[in-house]
Amino acid sequence: MHLYLLEPEVAGGLGEKTTYYNKTYKNGLKLISFLNYEFEGWLGDELLESTPSFIVTQELANSIQYSQLNGYVFEGVEITKSDLFQEIYPNRILPNFKRLIPNGKVSINNDTYNNWSQEDFCLSENLELVVSPQALKVLNLHVLKHCNVIKLERNISTGAFLN
Repeated sequence: MHLYLLEPEVAGGLGEKTTYYNKTYKNGLKLISFLNYEFEGWLGDELLESTPSFIVTQELANSIQYSQLNGYVFEGVEITKSDLFQEIYPNRILPNFKRLIPNGKVSINNDTYNNWSQEDFCLSENLELVVSPQALKVLNLHVLKHCNVIKLERNISTGAFLN
């Protein structure tokens, strides 16, 4: 079975109202307790990233919830617009967004994976979003024109699943 590493559009970054837990990821980034995503621009994709966080439009969140997929939690997110965004897009209205938190785990080495928790939405050790074929099918029903998708093969030599 293949999994897919997603590299979503980065339309902004962590805003000043973002708050953190006292825990950190292995790479030293702090875990976010509340996300303020500040837009700098936006090409229109419905899945966006600002490491280590992901947001999706409310419409995409609804599709994910109705699809029977697993391995995720949605939380609220505060959306703000930078001065640059307001200057470039003075009349642009943004849709409602939700924070997507992947609960699954997977290890990635080059274009292979192992230690997969068998959930549809996973976070790699490098804080990358990895999804199952079923999840990719749902995501592809929405606008993802600027999201790179990398097909991952199962690495049989180091184990396939995490129990």
